[in-house]
Amino acid sequence: MNTRAIKSCTLVVVCLATVVIAREQHNQNRETIRRGISIVEIRDYRQMFRVNKEPVDMVEETKFMCAPPLSMYGPHYDPGVVYYVNDIARQGIKTFSNNKLFPVGSVIVKEKQERKTEDSVQIITVMNKVQSGSSEDSWEYKMYDTKKWAEIDFAKQTSSPLRRTCIECHRRYKENDYVSDKGIELLLGK
Repeated sequence: MNTRAIKSCTLVVVCLATVVIAREQHNQNRETIRRGISIVEIRDYRQMFRVNKEPVDMVEETKFMCAPPLSMYGPHYDPGVVYYVNDIARQGIKTFSNNKLFPVGSVIVKEKQERKTEDSVQIITVMNKVQSGSSEDSWEYKMYDTKKWAEIDFAKQTSSPLRRTCIECHRRYKENDYVSDKGIELLLGK
């Protein structure tokens, strides 16, 4: 083979590899939206946009809605909460007042701080918009123990007498696309 033919073959191989890699990344992104968000993907949540600079107090009634085993107050134990959103949710905030929906791919993370310090975080909760519309299954809810980086599933906790799922509380916020009133206030900057 001459040098020109080798260069042409190399160019074709590089172009094909680029197309295959790009297609694989696109498929992975679509699959992530379909199957939800993993621990690996959420570990760097602090790289997302931080909504509130200072931790805010949790609404008193909300503290008692979630069941043990984390504590007698569940994941909403006082004193501080910080919200983070990905770029898709951040863009969705701009149009939320018009359509009352977040776009698919929106991720909202709520960090629970025990002492209003970043080093006192025990758990985070994550809402991931997995399908369009405002049905109860349009969001995926996850809770993570940030000390072990393990998912917490209250529905499977045998020590939890209530064995609640997140939607049991979030369904009361359907008019906010299932985001709590306090969360919407913070996200919209009210």
